[in-house]
Amino acid sequence: MKYQDYGFEGKSAIITGAGTGIGKACAIELAKGGAKVALFGRRPEPLMDTLDECLEFTDDVLAWSADVSDRVSVVESVGEVVKKFGGVDILINNAGIESRLKPGQTFDDLFETFDEESYLQFFKIHSMGHYFMNLEVIPYMQKKHFGRIVNITSVTGLNGQYSSPPYTSSKAAAIIQTKAFARRYGKDNITVNSISPGMVNTPMKIDSTPEEFALVANLTPLRKVAEPVDIARVAMFFAQEELFVSGQNLVVDGGSN
Repeated sequence: MKYQDYGFEGKSAIITGAGTGIGKACAIELAKGGAKVALFGRRPEPLMDTLDECLEFTDDVLAWSADVSDRVSVVESVGEVVKKFGGVDILINNAGIESRLKPGQTFDDLFETFDEESYLQFFKIHSMGHYFMNLEVIPYMQKKHFGRIVNITSVTGLNGQYSSPPYTSSKAAAIIQTKAFARRYGKDNITVNSISPGMVNTPMKIDSTPEEFALVANLTPLRKVAEPVDIARVAMFFAQEELFVSGQNLVVDGGSN
């Protein structure tokens, strides 16, 4: 797609969880639009793969090992972006985790098995991670009186279906927190919106079988499972320069909900 009218040229963007899936797709689409792209993630190798693909469209790419659930890591990582790019205009909060299944195990088997530490880890990344990232980048956005924040959540945060209780509840928290930030910082021309995808064909779905993919596709009005770029294109809409939309959550699941 072409993004000239979205005003990405010269803008500085941070994408968390940028090594794979939706984060990677968002980074590449922003690079296509001429943005300066900072890739955050915990695993260096996937980040470097994303960096190489972004370099096909822009010379301004930074890859940085960052843990969004760690406030110190967030402060240091955002500081490096500001040193290189001079500020932050766009933030895509995409970093996420999902429960891994053992062979023969189902998500029903996991429902009542979470201890306090493993339960809270979902909130540390999906909710607190957004919180830390927002608080660190917003002062730079305020200086320019401009900012676009997009939070990747999940349709399960609305309907409670599939996956595990800590996953769905942490995604629900991220959705309502989006609205809180939008209300507080709208006066600074900072928009904050969220996207709730349904099933997406990403490495996080490694436990899903071909039969499960086929079932979801057949139950979806558009008769397909989303690819990461399908979600990224909606993120680009929310990241555009001329936008009078904030505090909204858009379900992107092919019409299932």
